Amino acid sequence: MKLVKHLLATVLLATSAASFAQTTIVITSDSTESTITKTRKHVERVSSDFGIYVGFNNFTQSPAGFSGDAGTFRPIGSRFVALAWQKRIPLAVSGSTKLRLITGPEVAWNNFMLEGNNRLVERSNELIVEPSPVALHKSKFVTTQLNLPLMLNVSFRSGFTLGMGAYAGIRLDSYTREKPEGAKAIRTHGSFNLNPVRWGLMTELGFRGTAKLFGRYEPNSPFRTGQGPDAGVWAVGVKF
Repeated sequence: MKLVKHLLATVLLATSAASFAQTTIVITSDSTESTITKTRKHVERVSSDFGIYVGFNNFTQSPAGFSGDAGTFRPIGSRFVALAWQKRIPLAVSGSTKLRLITGPEVAWNNFMLEGNNRLVERSNELIVEPSPVALHKSKFVTTQLNLPLMLNVSFRSGFTLGMGAYAGIRLDSYTREKPEGAKAIRTHGSFNLNPVRWGLMTELGFRGTAKLFGRYEPNSPFRTGQGPDAGVWAVGVKF
């Protein structure tokens, strides 16, 4: 009878224990002593984190597709920023090399700064880069997009991680912002012949728990065919 009680207690302990380490239980009866060793497998759950991307962006070539030849965009000063709410989904995490799927919504801003005293305007469904009639302190073109990335991330025992994947998104807003000398900035919102949907490739590398380098590339023009420069968009920077 005592042996039955010991066995029942052992089963209850084995099913309610919360640790994932190896558990050893000793069962003692009036005349015998036995040891049961049970190994429990660690289960990694889906985790969440928040990332901030900061870097530079520009077109893959000079935007000669714009009507007019007043100027181009500055590579330094044209900035990329994104706020990402990400889920890390474990796929294969039993060994020293772990594989996870990273996904989640993000809001991304592409800021394209114009060179010189120039501005971007839309007239009769045509984009034109032209000299401004007033002196400008700053002139830029901004697109805001809601993206959904899908990226496979591999992490090694050393802590080094590498991620590669793609993203697709829809346009939320786009506008020009002109800051005349000594005056308030003027924003002009519009579609600017942009495609409502954009997609691109992405990669990230670095060490677990630290800032990572990232790169993004959109092979297709963000503008509708024949209504803007036939050039892709790139972005590089640091993810925090």
